[in-house]
Amino acid sequence: MTNDVARYDRVQIILHWLIAAIIFLMIGLGLFMVELPKQSELPPGEESVRAFYFLLHKSMGLTVAMLIILRVFWRLTHKAPALPDSIEKWQQRAAGVVHGLLYLVMVAMPLSGYAQSMFSKYDTKFWGITLPRIAEADSAMRETFTELHECLAFLFIALIVIHLAAAIKHHMAGTGISERMSLKR
Repeated sequence: MTNDVARYDRVQIILHWLIAAIIFLMIGLGLFMVELPKQSELPPGEESVRAFYFLLHKSMGLTVAMLIILRVFWRLTHKAPALPDSIEKWQQRAAGVVHGLLYLVMVAMPLSGYAQSMFSKYDTKFWGITLPRIAEADSAMRETFTELHECLAFLFIALIVIHLAAAIKHHMAGTGISERMSLKR
């Protein structure tokens, strides 16, 4: 079966860059917020801002999860353009593996974060709206999902670096990859 699609459609491009921007913000925010002192670590009378950043991270995570669901649905119902024949077969296979892992991690990250939040003693809020609790607080389960979320985050960062490096390499080589993700027509 031939793939006659020359470019990603406008919806796929917008979702790609919107999700990418939010994910970059969330990675930075996640790395920043875990270094903030907890209330119990501060001198008496000082207030921790840690909770604010955690709530922001959770709300952004749930938002990006919804966009990812939309993106996965859209991607399943709309073809992606074929890679140019000038790209070696092993690179095409590697690109497929990396893209598959990126999608897998994009789904696993919000799920592990949500599970981590559900097993916490704190409520999960989505832009200020308290979500129903679907699990009782359990510190062992929370710790398990915290570790999973952290491991997935570093895997995600590695995959993003690989994805970016390949995109830059192909852009510099002029293989036409960058035009597939551009809104310019």
